[in-house]
Amino acid sequence: MSLFADLRRRFDLRPAKSLNLAGSPARTRPEASSKDTGDFTGVEPCGRREPHGTDGTDHSAYLAIAEALTDGADVVPASDEVGRQLATDGVSLVEALDGLSALYRSIAGGEPAFDAVRALSSSWAEASLVYLHALSCEDPLTGLSSLAHLRSRLGELYREAEFRGTAVPQTHALVVVEPLNPAGTSPFDRELRLVDVAECLRIVFCGGDVLGRVGSRRAAALVGRDPNLPEQVATVRALITQWRLDTDVPQLARIWIEGLPGTDEMAGRLLDELARP
Repeated sequence: MSLFADLRRRFDLRPAKSLNLAGSPARTRPEASSKDTGDFTGVEPCGRREPHGTDGTDHSAYLAIAEALTDGADVVPASDEVGRQLATDGVSLVEALDGLSALYRSIAGGEPAFDAVRALSSSWAEASLVYLHALSCEDPLTGLSSLAHLRSRLGELYREAEFRGTAVPQTHALVVVEPLNPAGTSPFDRELRLVDVAECLRIVFCGGDVLGRVGSRRAAALVGRDPNLPEQVATVRALITQWRLDTDVPQLARIWIEGLPGTDEMAGRLLDELARP
């Protein structure tokens, strides 16, 4: 029997599953476990378990590590790649380590080597952090930065101002936009209006300005207090008003320049106030 055929028999390998764009790839239960068929090889089920106890992890994810173990090669590169892929697929760290442990017990007859555990865990953590940072820094629909990211950037500005001996209220301001939706506007249509607002803000403030979503109804641009700021605000207003070419009804919005307070703490309170419905 070939090495691959033996591994396929022992680990119940399956073809790669199609990507579930709504989240992590869909996990399917095996049609029959080794206990069902009477072909028990001693491999403990690894990974996530369904409530009724059947294993739900695709063992083919560990094939690179299995090949490295069988060939006597360095398992660190394979473990690094497997950890990153499992995190991308939405597999928890506990599941990933359970799968690694089951693999080692089957092939090497013992627990995983420390280097393999460290490589898999480190790459899993790095991939997870990339996902979390992307999730927390940008609103997926409008593309605007999250309130947390806007707050963080404000904090950086205040720290830089203290170091340089400048004052944030004199150097920066917020341009706040609140679409005025007619009565009866659906939540979906409100979101579309914010998408339009985001596009208009990007056209005018296309430099290093931070464009963020502030609560459910407003967007804000953290901008420098340039001499032409009033003209930029007027341009934003004109763009938003005429943005929808499929209607003759003006798209109304409140737009104003919000001055920043003297301290980082007060700036945080200002953001909280703006974020209220």
